[in-house]
Amino acid sequence: MGNFIKKDLLIFWRDRKELITVLILPILLVIILNFAFAGLLGKDTESNLDLNLAVVNQDNATDSLEKLKEKLVNEGLVGEGEANVFVEQASHLDPVSMLLNYLDSDELKGLVTIHELGEEEAITKVEDGDLDGILIIPDGFTVESLYAAFVGEAPTKSLEFKMEKETNNTSILFDIVQGFTDQLNYQFALQEMDALENEVTLPTGGVEKVGAGESFTLTQYFTTAMGALFALFLASTVGTKTGLEIRQKVFNRILLTNSNPILFLIGKMVSTFCLTWLQIMFIFVFSHFILDVFPGRTVSFWFGVIGIASLLSLAIAGLAALFTSISLRVRNIDAANGIFMLVILLFGTIGGGFVPIYVLPDWLQQIGEWTPNGISLVMVTKWIQFEDLSNIFTPGLLLIGIFLLFTLLSFALYPKRGEA
Repeated sequence: MGNFIKKDLLIFWRDRKELITVLILPILLVIILNFAFAGLLGKDTESNLDLNLAVVNQDNATDSLEKLKEKLVNEGLVGEGEANVFVEQASHLDPVSMLLNYLDSDELKGLVTIHELGEEEAITKVEDGDLDGILIIPDGFTVESLYAAFVGEAPTKSLEFKMEKETNNTSILFDIVQGFTDQLNYQFALQEMDALENEVTLPTGGVEKVGAGESFTLTQYFTTAMGALFALFLASTVGTKTGLEIRQKVFNRILLTNSNPILFLIGKMVSTFCLTWLQIMFIFVFSHFILDVFPGRTVSFWFGVIGIASLLSLAIAGLAALFTSISLRVRNIDAANGIFMLVILLFGTIGGGFVPIYVLPDWLQQIGEWTPNGISLVMVTKWIQFEDLSNIFTPGLLLIGIFLLFTLLSFALYPKRGEA
């Protein structure tokens, strides 16, 4: 096994042009792209967002307290005296006013512009592209919210968020509204009936930075994307060099030594894993020293990066093994190399390697998250923002699954003696 691994590593080492390409070119691209697109993400993200939300208020709050009192008494939950006490406490709480004040808070003013419109006019403006979404406050929302707080159950009426199509802007708006709703329900659940006179604590508006206090910047995106993209190219290179070995009768000479042919494939996988891991870590470390990509990060963060690089390298090793088996099967090596390149270009495009994944259609983004480079981009993004293992556990399992799938396919296609 050691001889096979050494052979593949020496093949790469002797090809200095290829070695320089996979190590230096991605770093140069990160530097060039970083300066070319400076300011699109990171610290300037908030100023670049211009979200427009229509608020359609269908709730009549003028007689809501009287309706709440009637509902409590008619359903026999409390007597009229207790209902009066609860209504008096609830008079200090108006969920609709809280929502509007929250959306109009100083933290959100520079991010979200509120338009109070009728439903038909709001729908027309959304269809024309003037607004990003519609927030509908249904009739009876105030009564049902306060009643739900009294009985300790979920309200029967909730806010409705409508949009023409899902975009990054609509996702941000939905998260803002959902954050308010979750926090309001949580506070109502905590305070219950006997504590409703206390002030309800609402979420703070704005874009909150999470994880280690750093957002996901454009430089970090380019570093991650280039590392994963050139890892894919490395898998294609392994398949191409297998074709070169076939032309030089290397595989036949291995068979003549009576060595187990499967060691040839395993050697390709191990050497690809080592080379891919070194390449990814080289790109991350040097990009960090040159551009300060990950400022102020702890040792635990870098251990997470090492783990993600290892999982991606594992998937790339499986892909390289599949390319190797295909190269040994086909008669036209040049055609096989063309197929390998097409696969890499496809993975690189929908996985966010050639263009930012956010500019792709939603359905392509979802498909791209199933490619090795797309999964690794998701993992690095979540790790940079949260540094929480639970957020990268599922994507990590996907990479392992991709490795196992590629490996099984490569073993199934690997030629038996006399078939190559």
